[in-house]
Amino acid sequence: MNKIKSESYIGFFFLISYTGCTVAAGFVTLPSSGATPYVGCNISGNFGFMYDSTYPTTPDDACVVPKGLAVGLSLNASPEDGFVLQTANNSAISAFSESLGTLTERVFRNAPTSECIYAKQVLMSGTSTHDYHPQLNGNQKIEVNDFVFGGYTGNASVGYAKQSNSFPSVYRIGRTFTSVQKQNTSGYIDIPAAGGVVGTEINGVGQTFSPIIPTALQQQAPFSANWIDFTTRVTAGIDQNGVAFPSSPNMYIKQTCTTSSTSVVPNSFKLRQTGRLTQPWVVITSSSRAPSADIAP
Repeated sequence: MNKIKSESYIGFFFLISYTGCTVAAGFVTLPSSGATPYVGCNISGNFGFMYDSTYPTTPDDACVVPKGLAVGLSLNASPEDGFVLQTANNSAISAFSESLGTLTERVFRNAPTSECIYAKQVLMSGTSTHDYHPQLNGNQKIEVNDFVFGGYTGNASVGYAKQSNSFPSVYRIGRTFTSVQKQNTSGYIDIPAAGGVVGTEINGVGQTFSPIIPTALQQQAPFSANWIDFTTRVTAGIDQNGVAFPSSPNMYIKQTCTTSSTSVVPNSFKLRQTGRLTQPWVVITSSSRAPSADIAP
């Protein structure tokens, strides 16, 4: 039995949905076809199961943008030479009848090359309770494992940067709408294969209280022409491991552009808890700024 939770509470089980390194390789081109929609970034730390407290170094610096390192996105610093800040926006992320956090967005443009870098960063609120199931006793703190952005049609290069060594890395980035569950258990793969049902929010085994090995089909993600998935680890308060990571990395998408124009696109931003320990699946859908209004999965 799966029930969906929208802006007003409807139900709960496995899936809840809300609408409303100092030397680094730099940007990496996402595949548009082939065996997997993903590129691996930093996987030696096992996707945040080990404490992520250093800047990535070789070979786990594949997607790190050096100029963005140790620089908060709010400081408006370009992640690459030749790009100039064009627009800066901050917006609230609302869920669970409260403000969950703030989405910071920046657009940088290189006029001679006709390229734009679309930058995103999420900071969880320090005052909200972040209770994804308020009908249960206590606070069930959400842990975001994937940030997914729609409205990016065409070829794309991606990267990230940690503004503090104690903030989380990005572990993989995918040209997909679907997030794939990752557990600290034998049988879970680091880079999902291409495949699966288009439009699936999360693929995996669901909420688990004992190790369940997913099948190959449960570790697939279909390609998307419009969406990009950043797998990381951001917590709204102390998580099940007793740590807190309130700030996401700076997440960067680079594409060709004729102008730096973006608009607020409803339902173009997903925050997903994919059940990293014994947590249920949670999906929060919000708005973000994007160069295209096409957000078909």
